Amino acid sequence: MDLRLVECFLRVAEFGSMNKAAADLHLSQPSLSRKIAILEGEIGSALFRRDTTGTRLTEAGMVLAGRAPQLLREAELIKKEIVQESSNSVALALPSSLNRLLAIPFIEATVREHPHYSLHVSEIVSNALEIWMQRRTLDVAITALQPRTERFKLTPLIREPMMLVGSADKGLSVDEPVTAEFAVQHRLVLPEAGNPIRRYLEQKLGSGNLSINTVVDVESVSLCYELARAGVGFTMLPYSSIYEHRRDDKVTMATIQGFDVTWALAVNRYRMHSAAVTQVAEKLHQFAVGRTVDPVWRFASLVG
Repeated sequence: MDLRLVECFLRVAEFGSMNKAAADLHLSQPSLSRKIAILEGEIGSALFRRDTTGTRLTEAGMVLAGRAPQLLREAELIKKEIVQESSNSVALALPSSLNRLLAIPFIEATVREHPHYSLHVSEIVSNALEIWMQRRTLDVAITALQPRTERFKLTPLIREPMMLVGSADKGLSVDEPVTAEFAVQHRLVLPEAGNPIRRYLEQKLGSGNLSINTVVDVESVSLCYELARAGVGFTMLPYSSIYEHRRDDKVTMATIQGFDVTWALAVNRYRMHSAAVTQVAEKLHQFAVGRTVDPVWRFASLVG
């Protein structure tokens, strides 16, 4: 099936008029009609019926109209993958909470050691990772999610505790862990619904029959910290998210007993045969493991 003919078909279906579709496609009406006729011949069924009100889809046309967009998207993905295979392009996604501890030093080292690689780096926000995975527009990622997809190989790497963070007058201490029951008794400022950390907290608290007493839903993790610092409420974040502020005397923090987030390496199985993707994934794995022995990443430990 000629996909160019399918594109013409979709345009006619969209406009409901052969003349309007032809004008939009910069074709003559007879030329477009011939293309549709060729497609109908390939399929073996009429796709349109013409009446006084315009051009309408037949039952066969409705089936094709429902399937064709996905067909064209898949074809476009295949073309992109073929182009990527012949290049050193790697699409990488990293959570913003790991910027200082992992993302920035890793990217610096990779660019220095592999200057011929072309990295496309995205920050993971809300449910974007799952969307990128579904669309296969991602090669390698570090994620706190455990998405159910066969397209990505997941390797748990690092575990670190969730921290309860509040203003200086809250009197928290890193040497005195608190319970989840204590945390939910207070007003909380948390990442918005859909954020991987928020989803983890909801699942974890739900399993303990605890509910979140949220005063503010915030899009930005950094704003969660600033609002907690200002005394609006407590926030609950991984230690890596607040690493930059570890010496801030305007805040206090404590680990939350039994609340640990696990960071995993996700690699696109469809791209694992790419030398660039494989090398970047292996380097990221080694780099992340190496960071856990650095005393700067306090509380972090290897999984397994």
